[in-house]
Amino acid sequence: MGFWSFLKGKPESPESARPATTTTTATIKPVIAKPAPAAQAPVDPLGTGLPPDIARLTRAGLAGGPTSDEAIALLAELRRTPDEARAVEELARTSQIRPLPEPLLLALGSAMVDRGEPEAATRVLANAGSSAALVLRADLAEQKGDVATALALIERVLLRDLDHYGARERHRRFRTALGFEVEQKATTSGVTVVTREPDAPFDLLREVGRGGAGAVYEAVDRELGRHVALKVYHQPERDRAQLAHEARVAVALEGPGVVRVFDVDPDHGWLALEWASLGTLREHIHRKDLTKLLPIERWALPLASALARVHAAGWVHHDVKPANVLVARGGAPILTDFGTAKKIGEPSPPGSLGYVSPERMAGRASEPRDDVYGFGRVLEDVLHVVTDESIARRFRSFASACTGPDSGRPMDGRALVTRLRVEFPG
Repeated sequence: MGFWSFLKGKPESPESARPATTTTTATIKPVIAKPAPAAQAPVDPLGTGLPPDIARLTRAGLAGGPTSDEAIALLAELRRTPDEARAVEELARTSQIRPLPEPLLLALGSAMVDRGEPEAATRVLANAGSSAALVLRADLAEQKGDVATALALIERVLLRDLDHYGARERHRRFRTALGFEVEQKATTSGVTVVTREPDAPFDLLREVGRGGAGAVYEAVDRELGRHVALKVYHQPERDRAQLAHEARVAVALEGPGVVRVFDVDPDHGWLALEWASLGTLREHIHRKDLTKLLPIERWALPLASALARVHAAGWVHHDVKPANVLVARGGAPILTDFGTAKKIGEPSPPGSLGYVSPERMAGRASEPRDDVYGFGRVLEDVLHVVTDESIARRFRSFASACTGPDSGRPMDGRALVTRLRVEFPG
């Protein structure tokens, strides 16, 4: 099927026995009864010096320890006793040493909030990524007046589940507080419409992706027989400058980890890009395809290196997310979609739901740390489907550093690469 005909026609113990008493003819000495020993507190079998129930609680998630549900029930019981403060304190200390089951972490954070300890709750929940935990973290951020962080957290919830209880209401409230315009419904059907027919030398095979700016197709160059990713903008007249910008930036940054541009026609709204036969990182996350996602080092370090080159050239990508990380043959990542890239210091553009840093939400100008935030979110998305807890544990704190407070985030791609090599050598 030809390029334009394809587009036109496409829709959218028991007690021990006492020794037997023997009677002899010997003189029987009077037996003086000894006083019963005083009652003693139960002995901590683990030798931690903690009351047994608290000692058991701190073993949640370990072999032989209570299950997540058992630990939550035990914490609830302890909260009704004078040992509540000690239980919360010891469990919080444990959470800083090793990961706890996420439901227990949420119960601990909620207990701290109930006790009037919001700062402590925020620290405990820093590595929690469930939707319920993210909502609680957003509420805590809002209470501190950090609405930008609250909005960034709630967008991560909406990215997973638009109908999560209370998420959309919070999203509207946070956006209003930050002065963002009310979102309008899309006025177009989302179908790519082409009104003119240039001599485009491509046969389209299938649609592989669709976003706000355009649709992407697998296509074949008729002259060269080469597969390409053909990006066709929905509204070429309106978006001509953005399309040309996307092509120019990608060409200027050409090299390892950056998508190659083969051809472009800004007048008619299409861009021919390097084809990645293994799709995008998002597809492998959705399919939970661990053969492509692991080992994490295989794609994480090259992706960070690509960002280092982008930042060294003075650019910020601004849309680092799984859908914009292609997977080439052999598993190497390729960063694509430079349509919203800006020079460092220029005003930041809007971004994709769930991948915009709190600082950018608050209106900060383009800064490499915003791409580092996106990198951390990509890593979190991958960790969400990794079933091997030992692997997830290795990378969880690193991802949290990338998405955490700006002061603790690697300052750019180069610092990101250095930190990855230090924390994950070999």
